[in-house]
Amino acid sequence: MNNLGKQIGDFIFPALLIVSGLLILFYSLFGGQNSFWILGGTLILSVGLFSVAMKLGVLNGMIQKILFFVFLPLAFVTAYFAYRSIQAPIEFNQEKTKRYAKVETKLRTIRDWQLAYKSVYRSYASDFDTLFTFINTDSFPVIKALGTVPDTLTEQQAVDLGLVTRDTMLVSVRDSLFKSEGDINDVRFIPPANTQEFTMESGMVEKGQVMVPVFEVVALNSYIFDGIVPEYYDPKKDLRVGSMTEPSTSGNWE
Repeated sequence: MNNLGKQIGDFIFPALLIVSGLLILFYSLFGGQNSFWILGGTLILSVGLFSVAMKLGVLNGMIQKILFFVFLPLAFVTAYFAYRSIQAPIEFNQEKTKRYAKVETKLRTIRDWQLAYKSVYRSYASDFDTLFTFINTDSFPVIKALGTVPDTLTEQQAVDLGLVTRDTMLVSVRDSLFKSEGDINDVRFIPPANTQEFTMESGMVEKGQVMVPVFEVVALNSYIFDGIVPEYYDPKKDLRVGSMTEPSTSGNWE
Protein backbone atom coordinates (compact mmCIF):
# COMPACT_ATOMS: atom_id res chain seq x y z
CA MET A 1 0.00 0.00 0.00
CA ASN A 2 2.84 2.39 0.82
CA ASN A 3 4.47 1.73 -2.55
CA LEU A 4 1.14 2.24 -4.34
CA GLY A 5 0.58 5.51 -2.52
CA LYS A 6 4.07 6.68 -3.40
CA GLN A 7 3.58 5.77 -7.05
CA ILE A 8 0.31 7.66 -7.18
CA GLY A 9 1.94 10.65 -5.46
CA ASP A 10 4.74 10.66 -8.03
CA PHE A 11 2.21 11.15 -10.83
CA ILE A 12 0.14 13.92 -9.17
CA PHE A 13 2.33 16.81 -10.37
CA PRO A 14 2.60 15.53 -13.98
CA ALA A 15 -1.15 14.93 -13.99
CA LEU A 16 -1.78 18.52 -12.83
CA LEU A 17 0.47 19.82 -15.61
CA ILE A 18 -1.34 17.75 -18.24
CA VAL A 19 -4.77 18.87 -17.04
CA SER A 20 -3.64 22.50 -16.83
CA GLY A 21 -2.16 22.36 -20.32
CA LEU A 22 -5.33 20.84 -21.77
CA LEU A 23 -7.54 23.45 -20.05
CA ILE A 24 -5.38 26.31 -21.32
CA LEU A 25 -5.42 24.89 -24.86
CA PHE A 26 -9.19 24.46 -24.74
CA TYR A 27 -9.65 28.01 -23.43
CA SER A 28 -7.23 29.35 -26.06
CA LEU A 29 -8.80 27.60 -29.03
CA PHE A 30 -12.45 28.20 -28.10
CA GLY A 31 -12.11 31.41 -26.07
CA GLY A 32 -10.46 33.50 -28.76
CA GLN A 33 -7.15 33.93 -26.95
CA ASN A 34 -3.92 34.81 -28.72
CA SER A 35 -0.96 32.62 -29.74
CA PHE A 36 0.81 33.09 -26.38
CA TRP A 37 -1.95 31.13 -24.67
CA ILE A 38 -1.82 28.34 -27.25
CA LEU A 39 1.95 28.10 -27.00
CA GLY A 40 1.84 28.21 -23.19
CA GLY A 41 -0.79 25.47 -23.02
CA THR A 42 1.18 23.32 -25.42
CA LEU A 43 4.38 23.73 -23.42
CA ILE A 44 2.72 22.97 -20.08
CA LEU A 45 1.06 19.88 -21.61
CA SER A 46 4.43 18.81 -23.04
CA VAL A 47 6.13 19.19 -19.66
CA GLY A 48 3.41 17.06 -18.08
CA LEU A 49 3.80 14.34 -20.68
CA PHE A 50 7.59 14.38 -20.36
CA SER A 51 7.22 14.15 -16.59
CA VAL A 52 5.07 11.04 -16.98
CA ALA A 53 7.64 9.57 -19.35
CA MET A 54 10.34 10.31 -16.80
CA LYS A 55 8.39 8.55 -14.04
CA LEU A 56 7.85 5.53 -16.28
CA GLY A 57 11.54 5.39 -17.20
CA VAL A 58 10.85 5.78 -20.92
CA LEU A 59 13.53 8.49 -21.26
CA ASN A 60 17.10 8.19 -20.07
CA GLY A 61 18.35 10.42 -17.29
CA MET A 62 20.21 12.98 -19.39
CA ILE A 63 17.32 13.54 -21.79
CA GLN A 64 14.95 13.75 -18.84
CA LYS A 65 16.95 16.55 -17.24
CA ILE A 66 17.41 18.47 -20.48
CA LEU A 67 13.72 18.33 -21.40
CA PHE A 68 12.52 19.14 -17.92
CA PHE A 69 14.82 22.11 -17.27
CA VAL A 70 14.27 23.55 -20.75
CA PHE A 71 10.54 23.12 -21.21
CA LEU A 72 9.35 23.99 -17.71
CA PRO A 73 10.95 27.51 -17.55
CA LEU A 74 9.89 28.13 -21.15
CA ALA A 75 6.32 27.18 -20.27
CA PHE A 76 6.18 29.60 -17.35
CA VAL A 77 7.76 32.42 -19.39
CA THR A 78 5.15 31.89 -22.09
CA ALA A 79 2.40 31.81 -19.47
CA TYR A 80 3.64 35.17 -18.16
CA PHE A 81 3.45 36.74 -21.63
CA ALA A 82 -0.01 35.26 -22.09
CA TYR A 83 -1.09 36.92 -18.84
CA ARG A 84 0.44 40.23 -19.96
CA SER A 85 -1.34 40.00 -23.30
CA ILE A 86 -4.64 40.18 -21.40
CA GLN A 87 -3.60 42.54 -18.62
CA ALA A 88 -1.87 45.09 -20.88
CA PRO A 89 -5.06 46.19 -22.72
CA ILE A 90 -6.85 46.53 -19.39
CA GLU A 91 -4.08 48.75 -18.04
CA PHE A 92 -4.11 50.76 -21.28
CA ASN A 93 -7.85 51.39 -21.04
CA GLN A 94 -7.40 52.63 -17.48
CA GLU A 95 -4.64 54.99 -18.63
CA LYS A 96 -6.75 56.04 -21.63
CA THR A 97 -9.60 57.09 -19.34
CA LYS A 98 -7.24 59.25 -17.26
CA ARG A 99 -5.56 60.91 -20.24
CA TYR A 100 -8.78 61.52 -22.15
CA ALA A 101 -10.31 63.15 -19.07
CA LYS A 102 -7.45 65.67 -18.88
CA VAL A 103 -7.62 66.47 -22.59
CA GLU A 104 -11.42 66.81 -22.53
CA THR A 105 -11.17 69.27 -19.61
CA LYS A 106 -8.83 71.50 -21.61
CA LEU A 107 -10.99 71.26 -24.73
CA ARG A 108 -14.04 72.37 -22.72
CA THR A 109 -12.06 75.30 -21.34
CA ILE A 110 -10.93 76.36 -24.83
CA ARG A 111 -14.53 76.09 -26.05
CA ASP A 112 -15.75 78.35 -23.21
CA TRP A 113 -13.10 80.90 -24.07
CA GLN A 114 -13.95 80.79 -27.78
CA LEU A 115 -17.64 81.32 -27.02
CA ALA A 116 -16.73 84.32 -24.86
CA TYR A 117 -14.57 85.70 -27.70
CA LYS A 118 -17.44 85.25 -30.16
CA SER A 119 -19.86 87.10 -27.87
CA VAL A 120 -17.68 90.19 -28.29
CA TYR A 121 -16.28 89.90 -31.84
CA ARG A 122 -18.99 87.81 -33.56
CA SER A 123 -16.33 85.36 -34.72
CA TYR A 124 -13.92 82.88 -33.20
CA ALA A 125 -10.23 83.38 -32.51
CA SER A 126 -7.97 81.83 -35.13
CA ASP A 127 -5.10 81.01 -32.77
CA PHE A 128 -4.18 80.79 -29.11
CA ASP A 129 -2.25 84.06 -29.03
CA THR A 130 -5.34 85.98 -30.14
CA LEU A 131 -7.50 84.12 -27.63
CA PHE A 132 -5.08 84.73 -24.74
CA THR A 133 -4.79 88.42 -25.59
CA PHE A 134 -8.57 88.66 -25.43
CA ILE A 135 -8.68 86.96 -22.03
CA ASN A 136 -5.83 88.92 -20.50
CA THR A 137 -6.52 92.41 -21.83
CA ASP A 138 -10.05 92.70 -23.18
CA SER A 139 -13.29 93.73 -21.49
CA PHE A 140 -16.99 92.90 -21.66
CA PRO A 141 -19.72 95.52 -21.80
CA VAL A 142 -21.94 94.63 -18.84
CA ILE A 143 -25.26 96.35 -18.17
CA LYS A 144 -26.00 96.79 -14.47
CA ALA A 145 -29.17 97.98 -12.82
CA LEU A 146 -28.75 100.75 -10.24
CA GLY A 147 -31.53 100.97 -7.65
CA THR A 148 -33.97 98.58 -6.03
CA VAL A 149 -36.68 96.71 -7.90
CA PRO A 150 -39.89 96.36 -5.82
CA ASP A 151 -41.22 92.83 -5.46
CA THR A 152 -44.40 93.80 -7.28
CA LEU A 153 -42.58 95.04 -10.40
CA THR A 154 -40.29 93.63 -13.05
CA GLU A 155 -36.94 95.30 -13.66
CA GLN A 156 -38.19 96.84 -16.91
CA GLN A 157 -41.28 98.28 -15.15
CA ALA A 158 -39.02 99.75 -12.46
CA VAL A 159 -36.86 101.34 -15.17
CA ASP A 160 -39.94 102.80 -16.89
CA LEU A 161 -41.07 104.32 -13.56
CA GLY A 162 -37.62 105.78 -12.92
CA LEU A 163 -37.03 103.64 -9.82
CA VAL A 164 -34.07 101.91 -11.44
CA THR A 165 -31.50 103.14 -13.93
CA ARG A 166 -29.19 101.10 -16.13
CA ASP A 167 -25.52 101.72 -16.66
CA THR A 168 -23.12 100.02 -19.06
CA MET A 169 -19.76 99.13 -17.55
CA LEU A 170 -16.66 97.49 -18.99
CA VAL A 171 -15.53 94.46 -16.97
CA SER A 172 -12.29 92.52 -17.42
CA VAL A 173 -12.87 89.27 -19.32
CA ARG A 174 -10.47 87.34 -17.11
CA ASP A 175 -11.85 88.70 -13.85
CA SER A 176 -15.51 88.31 -14.80
CA LEU A 177 -15.42 84.89 -16.45
CA PHE A 178 -12.39 82.91 -15.43
CA LYS A 179 -10.95 84.23 -12.19
CA SER A 180 -7.94 82.01 -12.90
CA GLU A 181 -4.52 82.48 -11.47
CA GLY A 182 -1.17 81.62 -13.00
CA ASP A 183 -0.22 81.24 -16.65
CA ILE A 184 -3.23 80.45 -18.83
CA ASN A 185 -0.78 79.68 -21.65
CA ASP A 186 -0.66 76.08 -20.34
CA VAL A 187 -4.12 75.47 -21.84
CA ARG A 188 -2.67 75.35 -25.35
CA PHE A 189 -0.64 72.19 -24.63
CA ILE A 190 -1.92 68.60 -24.88
CA PRO A 191 -1.58 66.56 -21.67
CA PRO A 192 0.07 64.58 -20.26
CA ALA A 193 3.39 65.44 -21.97
CA ASN A 194 2.41 69.11 -22.52
CA THR A 195 4.93 69.47 -25.34
CA GLN A 196 2.57 69.57 -28.34
CA GLU A 197 -0.09 72.23 -28.95
CA PHE A 198 -3.71 71.64 -29.79
CA THR A 199 -4.45 72.41 -33.44
CA MET A 200 -6.84 75.38 -33.67
CA GLU A 201 -8.73 76.72 -36.69
CA SER A 202 -11.56 79.16 -37.23
CA GLY A 203 -13.52 80.41 -40.21
CA MET A 204 -16.96 80.79 -41.75
CA VAL A 205 -19.38 78.27 -43.29
CA GLU A 206 -22.68 78.74 -45.06
CA LYS A 207 -25.73 77.51 -43.19
CA GLY A 208 -29.18 78.18 -44.61
CA GLN A 209 -27.77 80.81 -46.99
CA VAL A 210 -26.20 82.60 -44.03
CA MET A 211 -22.47 82.69 -43.25
CA VAL A 212 -21.84 81.62 -39.66
CA PRO A 213 -18.57 81.47 -37.68
CA VAL A 214 -17.03 78.10 -36.81
CA PHE A 215 -13.96 76.83 -34.98
CA GLU A 216 -12.24 73.52 -34.32
CA VAL A 217 -9.62 72.41 -31.78
CA VAL A 218 -7.95 69.00 -32.22
CA ALA A 219 -5.66 66.70 -30.19
CA LEU A 220 -4.30 63.64 -32.00
CA ASN A 221 -4.07 60.30 -30.21
CA SER A 222 -0.37 60.17 -31.08
CA TYR A 223 0.14 63.21 -28.79
CA ILE A 224 -2.34 62.13 -26.12
CA PHE A 225 -0.66 58.73 -25.77
CA ASP A 226 2.88 60.02 -25.95
CA GLY A 227 5.25 57.38 -24.58
CA ILE A 228 2.88 54.46 -25.26
CA VAL A 229 3.49 52.01 -28.11
CA PRO A 230 0.64 52.46 -30.64
CA GLU A 231 -0.59 48.89 -30.32
CA TYR A 232 -3.92 49.54 -28.62
CA TYR A 233 -4.91 52.87 -30.20
CA ASP A 234 -5.18 54.47 -33.64
CA PRO A 235 -2.61 57.33 -33.89
CA LYS A 236 -4.71 59.01 -36.61
CA LYS A 237 -7.82 59.33 -34.44
CA ASP A 238 -8.30 62.33 -32.19
CA LEU A 239 -10.30 64.22 -29.61
CA ARG A 240 -11.81 67.41 -30.97
CA VAL A 241 -14.26 70.14 -30.14
CA GLY A 242 -16.11 72.21 -32.72
CA SER A 243 -16.15 71.67 -36.48
CA MET A 244 -14.88 73.45 -39.58
CA THR A 245 -17.70 72.06 -41.73
CA GLU A 246 -20.76 72.87 -39.62
CA PRO A 247 -21.70 75.33 -36.84
CA SER A 248 -21.16 72.90 -33.95
CA THR A 249 -19.40 73.48 -30.65
CA SER A 250 -19.75 69.89 -29.43
CA GLY A 251 -16.86 67.56 -28.61
CA ASN A 252 -16.61 64.27 -30.49
CA TRP A 253 -16.57 62.45 -27.14
CA GLU A 254 -19.88 63.96 -25.98
